[in-house]
Amino acid sequence: MPSRCCGTSVGVIVTDDQGRMLMIERGWYPLGIAPVAGHVTDAHDDPAAALAAEVAEETGLVVTHHEMVWEGWLPNLCASPPAPIPGHHWSLATATVTGTLAPDPIETKGAAWYSEEEIHALAVRTISYARGQITDEGFAAEPGLEPVWLELLHTAGVVYVVDLQRVLLRRLYTTPPESYWMGDRLVSAAQVATRRV
Repeated sequence: MPSRCCGTSVGVIVTDDQGRMLMIERGWYPLGIAPVAGHVTDAHDDPAAALAAEVAEETGLVVTHHEMVWEGWLPNLCASPPAPIPGHHWSLATATVTGTLAPDPIETKGAAWYSEEEIHALAVRTISYARGQITDEGFAAEPGLEPVWLELLHTAGVVYVVDLQRVLLRRLYTTPPESYWMGDRLVSAAQVATRRV
C-alpha cells in the first residue's frame, strides 16, 4: 500500500522590506500560486524544522527568523493519498529570509515576490474559478492562488473572503486529484483506491 499523507502541514508567509509576499507556482497538484508549504511529520521533527527545510528546498532561501501565527485543521487534500481522516493540521508562520532566490525546478514552476495588488488579482482569479467562471484547463494554464491558501491568507488577515466564497473554495480544496504522488511517480486515483499500485 502506498504511503498516506501524514496529515500535518506548515505554511510560511514571507514578506520583503517592500511588503511583497514570496510565492511559488506549484509544479503539481494542488495547482496554484502560493506561499511555501509542506508536510511536517513525514520528514521533520516539528513545524519549525519543516518550514526552514521547505523554504530552502522550494526557493533556495534561508529562514533567519519565524513566528507561528495560527494552528488549526483544514480538510484540504494534497498530492499524497489521504490519511484515514483527510485533511491537514496546519501550522502557519511568518518568516524573514536571506539569500538569492533559486526556485526548485521540479517542485515549482518558479517563484517570485508578489505585491498586494498582484495577490488580490490572483485571489479574484481563484474565486472566479471556484464559481465555475474559469475552466480547469484555464486555471491550470493561468492559475490564481492555490485555493487552500486563499483560506489561510484570509485566516491570517492578509485578504478578506466572504463566507459564500469560502464555501466554494472549500469545494475546490477538498476535491481529490486525478493522480497521487507516490514518492517517485504519479499513480491514478483509481489505482490507489483499488490498491493496485
